Amino acid sequence: MHAGVLIYTCNAELFLLLEYILETEGFPVRHCSNVSELVGTIGVRKPLAVLVDCSDRQLEAYGLCRRIKATSDRPPVAVLTNAPSNDLRSLGIDVVICSPYDPRHLLAFLKGIQMSLPCSSRADVSREQIFRHADIEMNVTRIRVMRNGHAVSLSALQFRLLLQLLKMPDVVHSRDDLIAAGWPPEAEVEPRTVDIHIGHIRRALNQFGPDVIRTVRSIGRRPKCLQLLDDQFA
Repeated sequence: MHAGVLIYTCNAELFLLLEYILETEGFPVRHCSNVSELVGTIGVRKPLAVLVDCSDRQLEAYGLCRRIKATSDRPPVAVLTNAPSNDLRSLGIDVVICSPYDPRHLLAFLKGIQMSLPCSSRADVSREQIFRHADIEMNVTRIRVMRNGHAVSLSALQFRLLLQLLKMPDVVHSRDDLIAAGWPPEAEVEPRTVDIHIGHIRRALNQFGPDVIRTVRSIGRRPKCLQLLDDQFA
């Protein structure tokens, strides 16, 4: 199944603007601010296209574009940049959009790709993946969490952690399980870091309902594990 459009940027405002524009036009998006996450997602989810923010030199986006084009899938790549660049064009980038960004150029690029796909693949682009538990709804395609009709604000990392819980609500999840789901394999994560992020998730969800995350202690050698409560919050 297509992952829609992968957007690589550390600019939260830019991502939210692009998310609104693209999803309004029927293109689900996924945010990636981590290179390992982006490259791994390309191989697994087969995106319709990748959008790379090259306006911030600190992102090392040029090197990332080379890595994307070197993958076996070689997805179409669009870049956002402050000024025209021969370096970018030499990398085989499909479209370069210069500031001030005109969303019509990006939409024309994406619609051209979509029209070139087989009909069955086009349907995959708009198919949404949704998980529900109790009064919580998580739309993976749109990267959105709702509870009792209210939008729940989570970071990308917290979204991945909650997704791990919602995918298997009856399973007791250890810290190691959550670390594997939330962080890249090479990351060194302290157990306390997991607890902090789970605390943020709890506070965000608890704004609109009772606590739904159960702390389970003394499971084997693991002193602390997590599980979702059932639909009645027993």
